[in-house]
Amino acid sequence: MFEYGAYLIADFLSRKIPRHFAYWLSLRIADGYFFFDFRGRQAVMANLRQVMAFRGCHPTERELRLTARTTFQFFGKYLVDFFRFQRLSETDIKRLVTIEHPEYIEQAWQMGKGVIAVTAHLGNWEIGGAVLAGMGYPINVVALRQPSVKLNDFFQKHRRKRGMVVIPLGSSVKRLMGALRRKEFIALLADRDYSDYHEPTNFCGIPACMPRGASWLAAKTGAVVLPGFVLRNEDDTFLMKLYPPIIPSEGVTQESIQVRINAALEDAVGAYPHQWFMFHPVWGGLSYGEEGKSESHPLPSGKRNGERVS
Repeated sequence: MFEYGAYLIADFLSRKIPRHFAYWLSLRIADGYFFFDFRGRQAVMANLRQVMAFRGCHPTERELRLTARTTFQFFGKYLVDFFRFQRLSETDIKRLVTIEHPEYIEQAWQMGKGVIAVTAHLGNWEIGGAVLAGMGYPINVVALRQPSVKLNDFFQKHRRKRGMVVIPLGSSVKRLMGALRRKEFIALLADRDYSDYHEPTNFCGIPACMPRGASWLAAKTGAVVLPGFVLRNEDDTFLMKLYPPIIPSEGVTQESIQVRINAALEDAVGAYPHQWFMFHPVWGGLSYGEEGKSESHPLPSGKRNGERVS
């Protein structure tokens, strides 16, 4: 109940006060979480260390800590955007979002087999779905159920206001395949595996358990995979960075599709590591001291706030 009340307050403030002040307030709150959340801070730093090492950069502990703090701050801004931006009109999209290679969207759509839009907990993935809906494309997203009915309804209501059809995780496969047969878009996250079946795949130079739902669906149905990420600019506008569509054809395996998905994710996360909101260790577990024993995380990370999953 406390979480639900806190989200209601955040929702109200984000929409009622000026955007720049809402951002300022979110940064101060995020700083508090950064300093007191040992477990989340260490996980973010461990993930950043591997991403940067993969790109040939070896930051000091101080540099890692500063980048991790920025990650928490950007996540605070993401939450403001989640509550503030409801349905996006074409005018809103032109004002807030620059789309890199918009022709990739139409190219994938014209294949006529449905489109699997693959993204990550990077930048502002919620706006990505709203952009597609605002452009007139039918978009379906998978959402993790919340233990609280009120909290679950709260998040799903916000997504439906953006023109997205929400599909609960656990009942998703049949409905996702149906959406693809209707030649619609489905949106999946590619950086957090919520399934019970874990098969490591190479990611940033080291095996990691990455979700394989998108590659499986593409191989099974022939649907086009469209990797894309909505990234925050310095002026708080956004760049929708799209990658060339992955078009399944005869002889193309699920594994080869997965490799291309991972490559797009490596490129985007590597270029914007401070905007990757993964508050748990991607590459194995961490050893925590007494202050890090709690299993709860105060920030609404991917496993708690009903975000799209594969």
